[in-house]
Amino acid sequence: MPDVITDLAEIEQLARARRDEFEILRYQLEAMDDLDDAALDAFVDAVAAPIVAAIDCTQCANCCRSLHVYVTAEDAQRLADGLHIPLDAIETRYINREAAQADDEWGMLRARPCAFLQGKLCSVYAQRPDACRRYPQFTPDFRWTLADTLDGAALCPIIYNVLSEIVRRVDAGELKES
Repeated sequence: MPDVITDLAEIEQLARARRDEFEILRYQLEAMDDLDDAALDAFVDAVAAPIVAAIDCTQCANCCRSLHVYVTAEDAQRLADGLHIPLDAIETRYINREAAQADDEWGMLRARPCAFLQGKLCSVYAQRPDACRRYPQFTPDFRWTLADTLDGAALCPIIYNVLSEIVRRVDAGELKES
């Protein structure tokens, strides 16, 4: 595995320069009809594991500064319980239900950067929303969620490095249709 890149300015520049290359990967994977989704997901998980292990998200927190975070009713309740604040206060202070409904979601955290971000650390880590727990999520269904994943390549070192390594391995012929 090549060295991982974590400098955010470099990641943003490289991801923008390689956007077409990443799009070609998406088209290639969508066209591989004989490649089982489970096999592709296993390949992606194997590529991602050492990269995820090599990058310390607490040194970045760019996702917490940049992304809209959708939340569920369960997330809101977990925040209320963990912060010892009534649920209606959590909803009023931190959650925008109206904006989220436009995307068929239950709610969205109001603030960007996240109101719970302190420096580069999550102040509600144990109670954080499921979307935060899963980010960045490559599988299941990597092939069919790749279009959304590409948007994160310019802001997340994990996403950029995983996509770069997948491109390298696909170009080297390491992923074949069955």
